[in-house]
Amino acid sequence: MSEEITRAASPRQLKLFHLENPLTLRFGNDFFRSLPEGPGVYFFHGSDGRLLYIGQSSNLRARLGSYRHVGEDKHPRRTLRLVARIARIEWRECASAEAAIAEESRLLLEHRPPFNRAGVWKGDPWWLIVEVETGNLTLRLQHEARPGSLGPLVPAARHRLSTLIRALLRLANPGWHLSEFPHGLMASALPRECRLPVSSPSNFVEGLTVAVTGDLEALQAGLDALPPPVTVTEQAFWQEEQERLEKLKVVAPLRSRCLA
Repeated sequence: MSEEITRAASPRQLKLFHLENPLTLRFGNDFFRSLPEGPGVYFFHGSDGRLLYIGQSSNLRARLGSYRHVGEDKHPRRTLRLVARIARIEWRECASAEAAIAEESRLLLEHRPPFNRAGVWKGDPWWLIVEVETGNLTLRLQHEARPGSLGPLVPAARHRLSTLIRALLRLANPGWHLSEFPHGLMASALPRECRLPVSSPSNFVEGLTVAVTGDLEALQAGLDALPPPVTVTEQAFWQEEQERLEKLKVVAPLRSRCLA
């Protein structure tokens, strides 16, 4: 692992902040162009020096650069608040994508940054209840088992499920723009209850059941075959999602089983 590298925004740069592309204004294009393209862990700090967020990526330059495209209509408020508070960026390069994932997991439990949700604590397992209707699917998460529910799922399941379900919806509706996805589904954690418009609920449930076991090959192959999104914002968003799916292949699966 390489020596930790830091870049801080100057007071003059912070004065330039506005809602559009604030990180470019603070740090400059040269800073983002100079970032390494290999795997690593990154850290966001506030103006008071407090650690706000820890993340990892197989490509630090692409991942950190994607934060410059965060916008009100495409990202949750939590992400907008995070970007507004970033005053210093640090990163550590890692030998491999797997090493970056392992290092992030260790650091999250050690530091528990306020803007991280998944991976900062160990809680109770979840069970997923799936109710199928014509053209719709209702998902409910609860901590108690129920006949026919999927579980037990790991405590971080709410965050991992949101990524899996967005990917499955994109595969089922390749022409959708981000604005057409159910609003609650775009948050980092899956809502305790959500209703999804799905033309073939049985196929969707089958794909979800396979995905929670950690078998993501078919899902990723289907996503790779789709034409790229038109806008830069959507390209950046789905690139982030692909990285999250890659991470799910490395970390322990949700360990789902169907209860009798």
